Amino acid sequence: MRYALFLLLLIKISAFSQQPSPDSLRKDIERSLNYLTQHQTTQTIEGKQYAGEWEAFMQMKGFFFFLGVKNQYRDSNCFTMAGIHNILAEMYLADTTQKQILPMLAKVYPEVLSYATPTPIGLQFNFWKKLPPRRDLSWGKEPNPIPLVRRPTNFILGERFINNAANVANDADDTALGNLAIWYHQKIFGKDSNQTIKHSIFDRYLDQNRQNRHWYNYLYHGFKKSGAYMTWLAQESTFENWRFHKTVLHNLVFFLPFSVCYPHPYIPYIPWGTNDVDVVVNANVLTYLTKKGTLNQSKGHEAAHKLIAKHTKRGHWNRMGIYYPNRYHFHFAISRALAAGDTALKSSAQLLLNHLSQTQNPDGSYQSWKHVNKRDILQSTTYALLSMLYLKESGLEVSQETINRAVKYIDTQKKMETNQNYWKGGVFFSGGTVVRNILYFTSDAYTTALVAMAYQKYLKIHNKK
Repeated sequence: MRYALFLLLLIKISAFSQQPSPDSLRKDIERSLNYLTQHQTTQTIEGKQYAGEWEAFMQMKGFFFFLGVKNQYRDSNCFTMAGIHNILAEMYLADTTQKQILPMLAKVYPEVLSYATPTPIGLQFNFWKKLPPRRDLSWGKEPNPIPLVRRPTNFILGERFINNAANVANDADDTALGNLAIWYHQKIFGKDSNQTIKHSIFDRYLDQNRQNRHWYNYLYHGFKKSGAYMTWLAQESTFENWRFHKTVLHNLVFFLPFSVCYPHPYIPYIPWGTNDVDVVVNANVLTYLTKKGTLNQSKGHEAAHKLIAKHTKRGHWNRMGIYYPNRYHFHFAISRALAAGDTALKSSAQLLLNHLSQTQNPDGSYQSWKHVNKRDILQSTTYALLSMLYLKESGLEVSQETINRAVKYIDTQKKMETNQNYWKGGVFFSGGTVVRNILYFTSDAYTTALVAMAYQKYLKIHNKK
């Protein structure tokens, strides 16, 4: 009996320590694409789910004022759909024999465009769709007809205040991702009538000549008047002469109509009434502008590079992204922009590589801080692995053993169905600021797509040996 238990233990240890073979990883990619094909939504139920999308969830970690208690809600949003689209498009362009990807791209592309707002210089994108409001939003007489608003699909918001706050403005992050999807679509399927947006839209909203400043940037980021890209593509509230104590006072009375933080009915809202600067958003804008070939025409690109360099040197990883609580999302976003061709990020990338080399656990995993989804180990390891693979693609010297250990760990986490593999979704986005570690977004499909792309890149490196 003891011998049998000892033998079983040896088998388990051997299985854990064994590096997945190239054939095994190819099969995992195939089964991951099968999973994504089978789990792409086929039927639209207006206001609940939409054909072409994949499941994503808003997760409430615990109670929060106006938002309710711990729970999970399916949500349709641009970030998830454009994100998966762009991962799959990148995979297809790297290996055009993966024909299974094409129908998925064709189905999700119209869904990505449903989040767009046409402008004279191209399409801006929003995180959420325009939908009928669930309740009256004005204290007085409602407009006729009732305007559509931006809101979650299935998360039931109660008070007028939080419903109006959910009606967010268009943003640079989704606009970069949505237009990158258009760019990929044109490259894969040919000319498209939707022209990608010009760089000038991002240059209209730079962190300069402002009479306001976001409290999160003030407390955690420093680097005022950075000149970098701001998150929201709308006019923020301004003060005659901004001081931090004014922001504090307005935040304390956020529920009163005279506060700059107060959301008004049917008017697109910037959270807290104040624009912000997020380093991951800046990296996503840089990726899009680099892919499109207009990076050097943009006024904000040099300031964005300097901001990223300052943050990388300072290394406050847990507070890095306002809307991205996983500490390794920053590494992923910067390395992806570098691999797209933004070579100005190379010095920052070397510091990121140093951090990745120093923080890997003995089992090959990486972990975020304790407040993020129980350290969000699988998602952290996936971002870290992709970061290393992008950095290696960009010419940096990355330890193959470090990469191998991360691949081994991710392999142990896969879930298997009939001819399908998937990985449980971790945190890829959050509500930001005060709900940064309470309200977050997850998707098995998004994480599975990331892993499949990582495996494809890993095999490409393996084949070069």
